[in-house]
Amino acid sequence: MNNIKKIIKEKRIPQTEICQALGINESVLSLIINGKRLPSQPRLKALARYLKVSIKDLYPEVTTSRITIYHI
Repeated sequence: MNNIKKIIKEKRIPQTEICQALGINESVLSLIINGKRLPSQPRLKALARYLKVSIKDLYPEVTTSRITIYHI
């Protein structure tokens, strides 16, 4: 389970704005938000950076095997 939807709602950022900033389709973002698709490592980092939160904020149960690899 992720907190992406909650964070987007709290920050009041339109999903279309996020998609435009990350260069992704709205359907892709929707799948990620609803947990039906896992984001790639670069996309996950970009989303966290754009929302100004940590990856741990987006996915509280995330673990790392190396500094740059996140396991959701």
